[in-house]
Amino acid sequence: MQGVRRAELEQLSIQLPVLATVALGGLPGPAEWASRLFSIGLDVISSGAAHDTPETYAAARAAVEYRPVKATDPSDVEGVIAAGARLIETTRVLPNGVYRLSPDEAMIVVVDGANPEIEDANVVARTIVNAALETAPSALWVVSSPGLDQLSDEVAEQKLRALCECAYRARLVFAKEQFD
Repeated sequence: MQGVRRAELEQLSIQLPVLATVALGGLPGPAEWASRLFSIGLDVISSGAAHDTPETYAAARAAVEYRPVKATDPSDVEGVIAAGARLIETTRVLPNGVYRLSPDEAMIVVVDGANPEIEDANVVARTIVNAALETAPSALWVVSSPGLDQLSDEVAEQKLRALCECAYRARLVFAKEQFD
């Protein structure tokens, strides 16, 4: 398992905080989640589509200009790259100049997309802190597993808010340790 490839992201002009948050897979309803994900506080946003098209990616990019946007498992990889995608969630091999977010990344799954129960941010933050004992926090993605698209909009949003809150709390722990 490899950590976040920060040098590669930097070459693509993608800046992410430590413990960058991202929702994997699709989200419920139409592919119009970009602004909502931004307001929830995710570090990497998406359209919410299970399989992005150049149009869904471009709409997400236009909706939130100043946050990294990932394309999710596009069937038209070349089309989403032409639309500006530089961060793509897929298991496929991608051309140089595109960051592949894939299962071989160092990810802490803190939100179970297949379970409608809302995670407790305090408990999940501890999971992140424990994972960082073995891997540097800067090398970890904090993610929800795919499956949120099977839940209601409201439940998916609550779960993503919990994801952001637990990452925030874990960042506070690391900041405190750094200054103690």
